[in-house]
Amino acid sequence: MDDAAVTVASANCRGSRMIYVGNIAFNASEEEARGACELIGPVLSMRLATDATTGKRKGYAFVEYADDAMAQSACHNLQGHLLHGRPLRVGLAGSDRVRRRKGEHEQVGLEDSIHAASLVSGRPPAPSITRLLATASRHHLRETMATFESMGAEACKALKEQVPGLAEAMEQVRHLLDMAAADDADEEARKKRAASAAEESDDQRTKLRKVEDGGKAAARPILPCF
Repeated sequence: MDDAAVTVASANCRGSRMIYVGNIAFNASEEEARGACELIGPVLSMRLATDATTGKRKGYAFVEYADDAMAQSACHNLQGHLLHGRPLRVGLAGSDRVRRRKGEHEQVGLEDSIHAASLVSGRPPAPSITRLLATASRHHLRETMATFESMGAEACKALKEQVPGLAEAMEQVRHLLDMAAADDADEEARKKRAASAAEESDDQRTKLRKVEDGGKAAARPILPCF
């Protein structure tokens, strides 16, 4: 795919009504988190991720809006919004097409990279950056972001101002990582649903056996004693 095609695909990229909201302060209530999201428009549903064992929040949520346009607006206008002093990280949680969850060391692919580029606020990333990031793995992206942020906020800000396109590229990396987090959360939820369904099925089979065993006992003839 050449630069022109990548540019057009980025401009036309559409997502779903569901967004991923990360970096939520643990002391923020569900009402406060919902209130921040409702600055964009009415929220149809909201699910705060929690640990299945401890019940503690994981610091991110999935929020559903009425349409794609509102979700896109949330991605641009809620990005960096402060909630209890922490900037929110926002990205589309999925797309209209079914996306396959990528492995930790697998290339993120051009489709996801284009999708992440479409979420970047302001000037879109250069097509060459979009193609380059498409060849990176989630592991590589995490290392890149960790190395960049380890330099400190002031140094990062200075580099973004001095190096053309760096700010957009790092925002694109952040969106790719948020998409990966959303994929992981979806996979975890899918496994929980499958485990719950299997447990419910086992309970039903156990109850059925008890009913059948009870019926057999009732039907067994009673022999007279002499």
